[in-house]
Amino acid sequence: MDQSQLFFWRELPDGRREVSWRLWVLIWVLPVLMLGAGVAMLAFEGWRHMASVPGKGEVVRVYSWEGDTPFDRGATNYGPVFRYTWSDGKVTEASAAMSHPDWNFEIGSVHDIRWFEGVKRDVVLPGIHNWLAGLIVLAIGVVCLLPALWATRRLRRWIAAGSAVAKPGNSTH
Repeated sequence: MDQSQLFFWRELPDGRREVSWRLWVLIWVLPVLMLGAGVAMLAFEGWRHMASVPGKGEVVRVYSWEGDTPFDRGATNYGPVFRYTWSDGKVTEASAAMSHPDWNFEIGSVHDIRWFEGVKRDVVLPGIHNWLAGLIVLAIGVVCLLPALWATRRLRRWIAAGSAVAKPGNSTH
């Protein structure tokens, strides 16, 4: 095992200061992962929006159940089922594969939907709720970016202060 990098930061006898690559990884892993995941989630939602066909769907049924997660406990969730004309001209039914307390749509009401041509599967109800998870993850990445930038600045200043103290002929090696 390479013993030369078994530190986070250190000051050498001649006054030079070093920071291990491990510390840089620890500082930057969370912001980079969160920003990357947020961008990937938004890109996926953009692809899903471009790959789907806009249309109108008539509500034929609405399923309801009590929420059991910490976010919706005590609320009634509704999952509407829409009837729409698919690309082969046949009438088909599909749900949004999502539920929400505000989706207690009236039977027979018509709503904007997006469906996927060539694959009979769930429809998409257009709206900000489709983009929200990616935006939240991206926002967490931006928040995590601030302490990472602060820590990077502090470490670079610490290294520079050690370089100013170190004298070229002062090495003990």
